[in-house]
Amino acid sequence: MGAATNRNPARLRVEIGGKSQLVSVESVDSGLGCYRVSWGDRSYELEAVQLPSGALSVITPKSGHESRELHVYETAPEELLIAIGGRQVRARVADGRRRARTSTASPDGEHSVVAPMPGRVVRVPVAVGDVVEAGQPLAVVEAMKMENEVTAQAPGVVSDVRTTAGDSVDAGAVLVVVTAGEQDG
Repeated sequence: MGAATNRNPARLRVEIGGKSQLVSVESVDSGLGCYRVSWGDRSYELEAVQLPSGALSVITPKSGHESRELHVYETAPEELLIAIGGRQVRARVADGRRRARTSTASPDGEHSVVAPMPGRVVRVPVAVGDVVEAGQPLAVVEAMKMENEVTAQAPGVVSDVRTTAGDSVDAGAVLVVVTAGEQDG
């Protein structure tokens, strides 16, 4: 790996197990998937390549080019489930630039709530016409033996339910649509 080519590294606030760190990620050897990841007094250089499955192959040259397969799923805005070597870790990552991918809004106030990862739908505790509050569970998706709750991002009324328990879903599949502003209180 050569000298850093990215003069503006990404700075992320990462919280794992209640402990928060400022992590810096910068590209080195532009275009080759090489990065320097630093926090505290630690710094690691690694190579990362996205596999056809969507997982990342992460290679650390200083450890004899050991390769590990890393699966990262966004379970809620700024919340990740990271699976590596048979272990699963939940992390909160904030960088100010990320957008929630578990909900997409349209100009007419509809929010399509989507699966954050591929998996199997375990529960859908809402039906068309239900009034929901922000943060209320709309579906539960199981992936890698962990249940991940998908919640409403804003209050509204459920206008469409596009999945049922037992369905297999891909990441980004619309599970429930919530329309804002139709509550009768």
